[in-house]
Amino acid sequence: MRCVIIEDEKLPRIALRGLLNGHEVKEAQSFSEAKELLSTEYFDVAFIDLDLDKKLAGLELAQIAKSKGIYSIITTGHTENEIIHKAYELGCQDYLTKPITEKALNIVLKRHIAFDSEDRVDSLISKNYITQDPKTLNELNIIKKISLTDKPILIKGPSGTGKRVVAHIIRETLKLPKNKFVEINCAQFSESLIESELFGHKKGAFTGADRDKTGLLTQADNGVIFLDEIHSLTKRAQQKLMKAIEEKEFFPVGSSKPIRSNFKVICATCEDLIALISENKFRPDFYARISSMQLELFPLKDRKCDILPLVKFYNEKYSRKISITEDAEKVLLGLEWVNNTRDIESLVEYWHIHGLGIISPNDIPKHFKTAHLVNESSSLSKREIKKIQEMGMKEYLDVLRLQIVESFVEISNGNQREAAAMLGCSKQLVGKILNQKRDSNFERGFEGESVYEEHIQ
Repeated sequence: MRCVIIEDEKLPRIALRGLLNGHEVKEAQSFSEAKELLSTEYFDVAFIDLDLDKKLAGLELAQIAKSKGIYSIITTGHTENEIIHKAYELGCQDYLTKPITEKALNIVLKRHIAFDSEDRVDSLISKNYITQDPKTLNELNIIKKISLTDKPILIKGPSGTGKRVVAHIIRETLKLPKNKFVEINCAQFSESLIESELFGHKKGAFTGADRDKTGLLTQADNGVIFLDEIHSLTKRAQQKLMKAIEEKEFFPVGSSKPIRSNFKVICATCEDLIALISENKFRPDFYARISSMQLELFPLKDRKCDILPLVKFYNEKYSRKISITEDAEKVLLGLEWVNNTRDIESLVEYWHIHGLGIISPNDIPKHFKTAHLVNESSSLSKREIKKIQEMGMKEYLDVLRLQIVESFVEISNGNQREAAAMLGCSKQLVGKILNQKRDSNFERGFEGESVYEEHIQ
């Protein structure tokens, strides 16, 4: 942030510069010097002393700052109501009495970000998050309030709805440099490794720890850590992270010396955390800690108005252009888009890879339509109910899951990675399910018949 301190006394200038450590700061000691700086250079924030060469000279500078779009903060010893009223009337956004404390400074800087963020957030959203859906836009407006709080933020929504995109919009809203925004997909690490990634470790803490490691929470000091797929954390890791969020202090693995870090937390999940709490898979106290501010994103099946604009958005990334017929557009609007924007991106990529020019309904691959049909069936037949009663729900669902995976692998011509993308899960999970052997109860219960096929008939 670019700041200018307009103050004729040396000690207050030094003290305020110290509080603004990390920001770009210039100083002016007189009215004429300040007027010149405000007129010729750009600043985000101006700290203006009221009494410079003459009494209340800062009021004129506040007017100049306002005309230049600079957020002005009066710093003074004056507490008279008439002067305070006049200062706000002439354009200052904040009025602080000396001496200025770090707490007071942080509050006004956050207010500056919020003041500056209204139009910026609207611009960032329209540029980075493609939506015309009123409900979604209403949720995204929550971003404008984020700069005013240090509370954790929880972004909820199905896979492929743009949770990571929203996290990066928040980063830009907070005007954070890229090195002060660290992110991790919690699902990619085992229980032992996730703690090392988050908190760091000391050399010799475990087998293979041949050097000290700085954790992501330390790297996020005075910045933000984005924890994607937060639902995949073990309850032990949840407990340790909750304590670190509360105290802004934690111990690296294998260390007895605590580390302090002033980090802000953004979490994201595609799972129902309340349901996981009821299943004893997620800590209710950890949920309470990370969910005070929530932002929810919705699947494409609930915002049909965004489907064609998203197709256009991904198509515009290619220099080669294609034309989509009205009949094809009607089909696109009728699909469920199980993996949301990932499916649209994948479909547009398919059209370009195959060199298609005019897109007709026949150019929409079978697996997109099949996924739609799977989603359409929601009621159980008498035959299915009987099987569930005979086998129990767990075994029935295990077999159904296996048959679904097998069917999508077949649709994908044996490509497990493509099948996983269509199912919205990892390739590792697809492989794990395929490698599971059916026990005798499964074979007896289904006798070679496919529950999956019954669902799409």
